[in-house]
Amino acid sequence: MSPIAVMYTEFYMSLVAFALIAVWYVVPALRARPFHAAVAPILLLHSFRHFGLFYITPMAVPSPPPIGFAAPTAYGDVATALLALLALVAVRRAWAFAVPLIWTFNIVGVVDLALAAVNAQRYGLASYSVGVAYLLPILVVPALLVSHALVFWLLVRRGPRTLDAAAT
Repeated sequence: MSPIAVMYTEFYMSLVAFALIAVWYVVPALRARPFHAAVAPILLLHSFRHFGLFYITPMAVPSPPPIGFAAPTAYGDVATALLALLALVAVRRAWAFAVPLIWTFNIVGVVDLALAAVNAQRYGLASYSVGVAYLLPILVVPALLVSHALVFWLLVRRGPRTLDAAAT
């Protein structure tokens, strides 16, 4: 099996596993919680998107990918992490703009992942030795995609009833 085939196999197997975890365990738990309490842990998860900086860190990536891939991916992830943290604070404090901020975070995060996928193909990322950063597309990205879907579900299907009861 080629290295690319292995990577795609690992990606899709992780995506299926995280989707099953979400459907069987996470969604039932989220249904039992008010909006602010359901969305907060997902926002906290995305605060770790600073891991995208791996791609511009020589200590983590032995053969750095082209800057056309590395820079947008790294800084898009950091921007998403910062938006997640800001949205988390807004939710916890029941600020009026919390829900629009969650929408902004989620859209920016999904666009960042899509742009990274396009740039990975465009710059032939598979031909670079990315070291430990290999775990990002095969393990972390599938989890992030599923969690973004959960946030969209919370926003659209459940809808925020109110944020006045936000946890302190």
